[in-house]
Amino acid sequence: MTPKKHLTELRGAAPEKRPTVRVLAAAMAHNDCAFARLALASRTDLDKLCEGTYFAVEFGQDPQAFQRGHMFETFVKDKDYAMLIKLLREHAGFSITDVRIRNLHSGAPPNERGLRQRATETRQLLKKIVMRAKDAPNIVDGAVLTCTIAGQTAYFEADGLAAATDGRIHVGEVKSFPFTDGRCDNDKLGATCEQAAWYVLLVRRTLADMGLPPDAVSDDGFIILPMGVGLTPTLLVKNLASRVRRAEELFASTPSGAALPASVQNLRFPAMDADETTRLDTLESMMDDVGTSYRPDCLQDCGMSRLCRARAQEVGSAALCGSAVVRWLPGVRTLDRTVALAAGAPPAPSEIHAAHALARAKGLFDRVLTRGQL
Repeated sequence: MTPKKHLTELRGAAPEKRPTVRVLAAAMAHNDCAFARLALASRTDLDKLCEGTYFAVEFGQDPQAFQRGHMFETFVKDKDYAMLIKLLREHAGFSITDVRIRNLHSGAPPNERGLRQRATETRQLLKKIVMRAKDAPNIVDGAVLTCTIAGQTAYFEADGLAAATDGRIHVGEVKSFPFTDGRCDNDKLGATCEQAAWYVLLVRRTLADMGLPPDAVSDDGFIILPMGVGLTPTLLVKNLASRVRRAEELFASTPSGAALPASVQNLRFPAMDADETTRLDTLESMMDDVGTSYRPDCLQDCGMSRLCRARAQEVGSAALCGSAVVRWLPGVRTLDRTVALAAGAPPAPSEIHAAHALARAKGLFDRVLTRGQL
């Protein structure tokens, strides 16, 4: 049986989720979760499997935010990308005189055939840029990149822009959350940089596949944001090297159908038409066999997060307190064990460092709060 068939059978009648750069960027945050990696490989939509149950998680973009994003992107690209060109000259040091723009959306049908067409054109344009052809574009909008995930070809539509000068390619992302007084929402900026890092990796893999140097793609990505509540844009230059390395690690750790252990190959994600109890029982059984890694920030983008949180609460997992607390408790898996070590329970070899810190903390707590001594 082929790896693709293994993974298709694993998904069964569960809803499918086509991988996008947003999906991959979110997956980077859950790279330590075997269950999330398996869902990514099998294209299973975890956001829907808990629908209709107590553990359902609501996701979706605010319509007003969506409209603002569309308006801002249109403004940046208006008048033959005049604002974008201005930003590249002022903030990125681009000495563009002969501006050549290629919009791959134009003339391509809005379906899978269009994606394949744009993917072919994207490869041709990237080759021209790297080879410094006279008619190579400076700006590419609507590029489509491909890669193989778990034996299946996936198409990734770049909603950002690629800018090039002297054979050097820079990935850009246009977002509408505000940049005010030199600051912006760090979580949103981080997610944007994750997406840009995936574009960097995908372009590099495309170049390598054509026998061209991957290092033609810069580690510096361009993030275009509005200043304040208006639509006047600014451009931030962000180094994406560490995020690109993490993306490469995710590729390497995504299981293929051929690599699935026998116990997993015999499992199936539940169908949406199964009753609530059956769905939840099946999911929990799979989680037991495959393994999960819950953290509070999973609640932002994983459809299994509320179910995972409930399971973590049942065992008193230390992960409930967040990653900062977990780092201070190396080797300690539960909160009950944390209390026991603080009270003087003999530590296991992996718990020795945490046990010493917990004993000191309890001594300070007792002295100050219990006995009132400073």
